[in-house]
Amino acid sequence: MGRPVKRKAETREQALGAVITELRLKKGLTGLVVSEKVGVNESHMNEIENGKQNPTYKVLQAIADLHGIKLSKLFAMAEKKYERGRR
Repeated sequence: MGRPVKRKAETREQALGAVITELRLKKGLTGLVVSEKVGVNESHMNEIENGKQNPTYKVLQAIADLHGIKLSKLFAMAEKKYERGRR
């Protein structure tokens, strides 16, 4: 089972990427599997997870759906991680 990603979350993009990575690891999925399921290439998915690329609404919704959560929950998790990173 996945554990929290110990990665800097100095920006909201980095926090969102870390949360997406945590969700993926919790399910035991590879970046390739997730990228195929959400409709982006593996490199793009990696950049999203590292906070270097902003995902589209469609991709964010696909990620939330894949993990069985609402998009608002995904954002709330990312915001919480971002706020913790600022302390």
